[in-house]
Amino acid sequence: MGAALKDVELHVAQVLEDAALGVSQTATPPSLYMGPWPVAAPPLMVAVREVSGDAPEDYMGTGRSYLQPDVQVIARGRTYADAQALARRCWSALHLAAVPGYSSCRAQGAPAYMGPDGNDKHRFAFTVTLAYAG
Repeated sequence: MGAALKDVELHVAQVLEDAALGVSQTATPPSLYMGPWPVAAPPLMVAVREVSGDAPEDYMGTGRSYLQPDVQVIARGRTYADAQALARRCWSALHLAAVPGYSSCRAQGAPAYMGPDGNDKHRFAFTVTLAYAG
């Protein structure tokens, strides 16, 4: 039987929502997205999306897998400073966070500037790796 994959985008989004960073999936309009975000998203927003991580490993000979999926966190703002500050708050909320069902949640480096998007909003991104036995 194969490993059960977890919805890491959802779980990272929940940590960010619970951290009271000023982004929300339930606001009108939302400012926290899983996967792609709509063109009409507000200037200050965060998107999380699962990206390629390491291959699953054998979990101590148990027939289970140890999985380490990566999630990219993209913070966007009207100004460079707004986007950077939001990205840093997200990083602080996620790095070493106790995420239920996971053995770890670790940021892989600091937020990096990605330049402006098609709407001239500034973006920063970083990756977090979550780990769990499946």
